[in-house]
Amino acid sequence: MEPFLKIFRLKMNYMFRKNILFAFLFSLLSYSGLTQNQQEKVISLQEAIAIGLDRNVGLRQAENQLMSLSMDQTQAKMAYLPNVSLNVRATRQVGQQFQLVEDGFEISNVQADRLSGGLSASLSIFEGFNRQNQMRISDLEYKAQSEGIEREKQNVIFLVAQQYLQILLDQQLLEIARKNVENQNKQLDRIEGFTKTGLRPQADFFTQNASVKQLEMEYIEAENTLLLDKAQLTQILQLDPLEEYVISSDGLMDTPQDEKLELAELFNLAIENRADLKQLKFRTQSANQNIESMKSGYLPNLRAFYEYGTQYSSLNTLNYRDQLLDLYPTNIVGLNLNIPIFNNYINKANVERAKVNLHNTQLDFENTERIIFQDVQNAYLNYNAAIKRFEVSNAAFEAAEEAFKVQEERYNEGIANLADLSLANQEYVTASANKEQARFTLIFQEMILEYQVGTLEIE
Repeated sequence: MEPFLKIFRLKMNYMFRKNILFAFLFSLLSYSGLTQNQQEKVISLQEAIAIGLDRNVGLRQAENQLMSLSMDQTQAKMAYLPNVSLNVRATRQVGQQFQLVEDGFEISNVQADRLSGGLSASLSIFEGFNRQNQMRISDLEYKAQSEGIEREKQNVIFLVAQQYLQILLDQQLLEIARKNVENQNKQLDRIEGFTKTGLRPQADFFTQNASVKQLEMEYIEAENTLLLDKAQLTQILQLDPLEEYVISSDGLMDTPQDEKLELAELFNLAIENRADLKQLKFRTQSANQNIESMKSGYLPNLRAFYEYGTQYSSLNTLNYRDQLLDLYPTNIVGLNLNIPIFNNYINKANVERAKVNLHNTQLDFENTERIIFQDVQNAYLNYNAAIKRFEVSNAAFEAAEEAFKVQEERYNEGIANLADLSLANQEYVTASANKEQARFTLIFQEMILEYQVGTLEIE
């Protein structure tokens, strides 16, 4: 019995170890696959904009509306074709009926099956030029919507690029904070060595240690800001919130463009290129055309029509073919002229409402022109200020960097105190952050200027 139990224990031990090995290998493979799936995806600015243009709800709705207006165009063109309809009716009548006999009519209780059908067609010859006006209106509304889509695309590009640049700035500020923590930790180690040898007072070590902890808190805040802004971009692009991605700064300019235009030239360029202004221009033309369309109600309309009909009755002794094709067929051809005389003030009210709509559209157009000038002016001034800020921040950074190096060397030599070194370091970090903010502000202000002028494109 004992040998049997011994063999059984050996087998169980072997199976247990085998299962543990399989479980370990499976976990390792699963972790490897999970790691590969969670690899960070790099998204360039161009890719982010492409995703935004593809998934933006407002833009997709505007494109759907354009498809609807395309059908309005088709419908306006088809109005020149005739209307054709076919009708068929089958009935059974039971009860007393008049029936034709040789010497007159008689009333009898019978059952009659009847089949009738007909074809009718009508063609509008003149509708007071309403069809021509409706076709022009549909074309103008389609063009207006097309311009609206172009402006909506620029809105999406601007929104995505703005958030994208904010993340790039957050990354730079986070890197500055990280390097600052790293450098100050090294400085803390040096101060600790100085205090142990008696070259520096113990208070310097505690002061520096407190400064390092404060910088670590600032690093945490910078990291949280970056994560929040990345979450905002994820929402804008409708990405998977659990997917990790990296923002790349490749292709972004670092210095302002050499070509500069004057304010008047930029305003004229905006009037020529702004899609929202073009949209209002087409809508103004459409509103004016709508007045002419409403005036068509004052004019007569002329329609030509044709009707063909036939029937079959079981009371008649003739067969289907003779009744439907020979006995009962009728053909009617005619013209219908309708001359409006009085229609309860409907036409007058329609024309006046159309005029009010035109006036409001013209006011929108004029107001948009004024807003465009103000927007272009603000963007122009902010862009010029950003250029100056960019140049000054670079000079300030170089000066602060040199000052920090000098103070650090003086402190290491025992000439300067910790307060002077800390102040120089703080000015250096502030100058570094200001330099990055000025750089991205310049990029963003140039983008705003292009957006306000209506030439914003990121290839």
